[in-house]
Amino acid sequence: MRRRALILSFLLGGWSAATLFMWQTAIKNFAVAEAVQRSNDAGLRSAVGDLPTESFRLVARHQASEVNRLFFRGWGWIQLPIAVATSLLAWRRPRFGWFVPGTIVAMLLIAVFLSAYVVPETIRLGRLMDFAGQAELPDVRSRFWTLHHTYTGLDMLKFLLGLASFGAIWIRAPST
Repeated sequence: MRRRALILSFLLGGWSAATLFMWQTAIKNFAVAEAVQRSNDAGLRSAVGDLPTESFRLVARHQASEVNRLFFRGWGWIQLPIAVATSLLAWRRPRFGWFVPGTIVAMLLIAVFLSAYVVPETIRLGRLMDFAGQAELPDVRSRFWTLHHTYTGLDMLKFLLGLASFGAIWIRAPST
């Protein structure tokens, strides 16, 4: 009995830790792009030559965006088998009641929605915006930010559901 709780906790912990890693990655990629733009490294300055500052900024931000796109697309699909395995294991454990399996299935559904719709559409719109001016494509920008906030909110909800499930597992886990 306790073994299944440990395995379920391990899966939830890994899933949650990877989610935190993705949040950190997204933030840091753009911070690195900004730091590269400000760099006074002679080799970098020689490589970019006479590229105007604004063009260099666009290229650096585009590269950071592409890395984020790669990571979020990949993570979206990698987390699905974790979500399915965690869901199946939770349903096989009747002492967890409905809360743990229900929250884990909700996490799975959130992951499917984000991976199948929100991430691909955000990527598509982001690429349209990469080299457009701030005043260009207002409808695309509005939709992009709506999807970005949707992703952030749902991913945070998924993370909190995981924490709640983890706590419930250990409240209900038998001591032997």
